[in-house]
Amino acid sequence: MDASELARQLAARRKPKQVICPVCGTQAVGLGRRKYCGDRCAKLAWWRRHRAKAADGVAEAALHVWDDDGGAGVNGSQNR
Repeated sequence: MDASELARQLAARRKPKQVICPVCGTQAVGLGRRKYCGDRCAKLAWWRRHRAKAADGVAEAALHVWDDDGGAGVNGSQNR
């Protein structure tokens, strides 16, 4: 018996469990460490966990552009 066949047999023996998605509250059937109902909720949860870090990066990038062009705006255009 090769390794992939053994893995398939082990996977077939796992018992599904009911999970309630912490993002939307939907019930789903999962195996192993499943926590969310699907990719959409998992990505939304990741975004919520990392929102502050992402916002800091955007603000820092904007300040960097401001410093590089002397405050004139992107590509030297002036704000009217």
